Amino acid sequence: VTRNGIVESRHFGSAVVSDYKGNIVESWGDIDGLVFPRSALKPMLAIQLVESGACDVYALNDAELSLACSSHQGEPIHQKLVASWLNRLGLTEDHLACGAVLPEHTESAHKLLASGQQGCRIHHNCSGKHAGFLTTALHLKLSLENYHVIDHPLQQLSLDILSDLAGVEIKNYPMGIDGCGLPAPTMPLKRLGYAMARFANPEDLSATRAKAIYRLQTAIKNEPIYIAGHGTMVSELNEVTQGRVLAKTGAEGVLTAALPEKGLGIALKITDGSNRARSVVLLTILDHLGFLTAEEKNQLKVHIAPTIENSRGITVGEIRPATSWLSLLNNN
Repeated sequence: VTRNGIVESRHFGSAVVSDYKGNIVESWGDIDGLVFPRSALKPMLAIQLVESGACDVYALNDAELSLACSSHQGEPIHQKLVASWLNRLGLTEDHLACGAVLPEHTESAHKLLASGQQGCRIHHNCSGKHAGFLTTALHLKLSLENYHVIDHPLQQLSLDILSDLAGVEIKNYPMGIDGCGLPAPTMPLKRLGYAMARFANPEDLSATRAKAIYRLQTAIKNEPIYIAGHGTMVSELNEVTQGRVLAKTGAEGVLTAALPEKGLGIALKITDGSNRARSVVLLTILDHLGFLTAEEKNQLKVHIAPTIENSRGITVGEIRPATSWLSLLNNN
């Protein structure tokens, strides 16, 4: 991170590119260390929603499936869709296990407060994921109580699906609790990359699981705005590439991407947990792989080379890949 051309701060991290057979295509840093993938797991957690038949029984559309995979900003479109989805299920926001918060979308939060209202559970960036879990629980006739705790059948099913994609027994690794109350598994970074590669190309998974993944890919491709929101790198990257890249953020500097055409998965973790470095890193890796066209890079330039602005709106610096790392990429 520079100011007037002088390096002011540096972020370090690790990244891996894996294929769906488990081969490491390229890597940087410590890819064997454990990471909390956090919300990067959401597209994989949504597999049970489709695989169980709940998606068809409750006639979920592409926007709702994309929302089930999302870390949304709580914009009006996200709020309205979660609310209508819950209403269709005969449920209310009180059934959501996530806490009440203000929308992450600044304008929406300001309007809410100006009207004298407070944050609610629907505003939570994970409310779409939770709506998906509740839908599956209703369909499978499982208890809605404590659906978020690790010993609930839904969470055990989630861990089994994650283990299948990552090729390891997730239950053997340490477990935490996520910000929304659900279990927060850990896994080596390289296994997260492998899981994303299998999400990109699920041909080695069961036919039922592969069909569910393809359905989710289509939903994210068709409704990219619901997986994050306006102005976000994830929604814009997924939209600009028309689904050739399916990216998903995780808290604390995690970012993943599935490349369906190539059967590749990318996973990265910024060591200090900063989110401002991760988009630059992912886009640099995609460019290094030759996966972005000139037009796509032009449309994504605000995320590829973010500027630092002061309170007067004057550009005073930038965020960019370190010169030494760029040289390494060029040498490769």
